[in-house]
Amino acid sequence: MSFNKNQTWLACINKKCNHKTDLLNERKFRCPNCNSLYDIEHDFSLLNKDFNDYKKIFDERASHATGNIKNDPRYTSGVWRFHEWIMPFLPVNQIVSLGEGNCPIIKAGDNLKKWIGADINLFIILEGMTPTGSFKDYGGTVLMSIAKAIGIRAVACASTGDTSAMAAAYATSAGIKCVVVLPRGHTTSTQLAQPLVHGARIINLPGDFDDCMSVMQELIKDHNIYPANSLNPARIEGHQATVFQIAQAFEWSLPDWIALPIGNGSNCSSIGKGMKLLEKFGIKKISKILGCQSEAANPLAKSFKEAKLNHKKNKQESFINHWEESYKPIQAGTTSATAARIGNPVSRTKVMREITHSNGTIQTSSEYDLNNAVTQVGLDGHFVCPQTGTALAGVRNAVHNGDIKKNETVVVVSTATGLKFTDRAAKNLEKNIVNLKTCDTKTVAAIIKK
Repeated sequence: MSFNKNQTWLACINKKCNHKTDLLNERKFRCPNCNSLYDIEHDFSLLNKDFNDYKKIFDERASHATGNIKNDPRYTSGVWRFHEWIMPFLPVNQIVSLGEGNCPIIKAGDNLKKWIGADINLFIILEGMTPTGSFKDYGGTVLMSIAKAIGIRAVACASTGDTSAMAAAYATSAGIKCVVVLPRGHTTSTQLAQPLVHGARIINLPGDFDDCMSVMQELIKDHNIYPANSLNPARIEGHQATVFQIAQAFEWSLPDWIALPIGNGSNCSSIGKGMKLLEKFGIKKISKILGCQSEAANPLAKSFKEAKLNHKKNKQESFINHWEESYKPIQAGTTSATAARIGNPVSRTKVMREITHSNGTIQTSSEYDLNNAVTQVGLDGHFVCPQTGTALAGVRNAVHNGDIKKNETVVVVSTATGLKFTDRAAKNLEKNIVNLKTCDTKTVAAIIKK
């Protein structure tokens, strides 16, 4: 095998347990001792490099990203650019890449800044500009590379749309079969078409994403099905590239805040994990994480608020313990942010860990505000998904309640392209459509001149 457990391994996230096991042989991705999730860990000392060595390597690759004719994923992929931090012992010839991760970080436009209503330095990383149109590709390239390297023949996932598109695209590229389990009636036509185009088998189930995820977890536990969901920590490894890209763009420093929507929790988990690695290698200050959920699907935000009240009463117990004790799953309601319509996130414990470590917080966004945020970004020339709208509305709320201060720098993770959610976007803006009864040129001209 190309890498071994002395180089890369799985470690239980429960530090009281501290169980470790072999990534290459694991199939259930739950600690057998305490049922906690796993992190992937590496022995970086074997690479014999310091922070300056890594920066030189990564900056050189970034400078040649568009001119490399060798098709080396370390140059063509914005994820594998950071190979030495993301699965460093996986041979390059076993990487499954579709050229993902070269996503721009843009300054917020005037309409969005006016709507936010504060003097802050606001940026957006447009992670919808990937092969399948969402940030899931960052993790998919790593997960499927490992699956191929260890001889997996079929993968499966529960999804509301984005994970299924990613899993199908990367699986077919790797020569692996893919099955996706979707909640019937809760995905857009685009999200349904994507896995079909990439050759996946779709199983529609009655219920919502949480029901599909429950079935998926039973398939993993009882039927040895290899998962493409973020239960598999290989996904988290790839998503870390978001943090590394942001740090590289800011000349190897981090902004005051990184804001993002929380669905199943993989993105928030990886943001925190990546920042801890940067701390290890020498970055002095990490970003605070601003996690954002819609009012319709906010189990982490609800329990965070309750935990803060409990912590005030009993500060002898750690905040994260209060948060874990306060957490309760909910029945998710209706929201435009369908990809985050999750009432019981699988990676919730990791989310709690990373937000707490960063001294961050959580905001809840109203349906009106998250859709309005998408509109404001659209007026600035970019079409983002409603999940991104949740994060932008969360930033607005955090500014107004004083969490985000004047002149602070905030990077918002835009998790998918709005082109996956055209029906919802159009419905919210139908007032701008003018239907005429005739093809009269003068009438059209009069409307144009208004």
